[in-house]
Amino acid sequence: MRRDLVSALFWLAVAIFAAAQGLALKLGSLKQPGSGFFPFWGGVVLGLLSLVLVARSLGRQSAAGPLVRPESSRLLVVAGALLGYVLLLERAGFVAVTFAFLLLLLRLERRGWAFSAATAGAGAAASWALFQLWLKTQLPVGPLGF
Repeated sequence: MRRDLVSALFWLAVAIFAAAQGLALKLGSLKQPGSGFFPFWGGVVLGLLSLVLVARSLGRQSAAGPLVRPESSRLLVVAGALLGYVLLLERAGFVAVTFAFLLLLLRLERRGWAFSAATAGAGAAASWALFQLWLKTQLPVGPLGF
């Protein structure tokens, strides 16, 4: 199966889920939209675009490459890293988890260790300063106190 067909089917499933959740909420009207108005119509538009991509993918007559290539395995690593980020955020703290996540992303891009560590540290510190100091939001604090 081609990668564009797989992604189109994935987004079609997301669209169906969004539209169904929107229907479960109050749709309202165009002049007085309810809480389900945007998810429903967003799902409808996303579904239509996904169907167009499915049709284009099925209509092409080209040699299909393998579904999983070495560069597509990086996508699975990033998806796993995002899941890990969410699961570890409360336990390890915002700064530590953000640093580790950025370090992983930079290493996946084959950057050097020194550059990756410095950039991840700067990114984690800058995002902490943005949210904690400037926007005054409360971020999860890890065992190290930051």
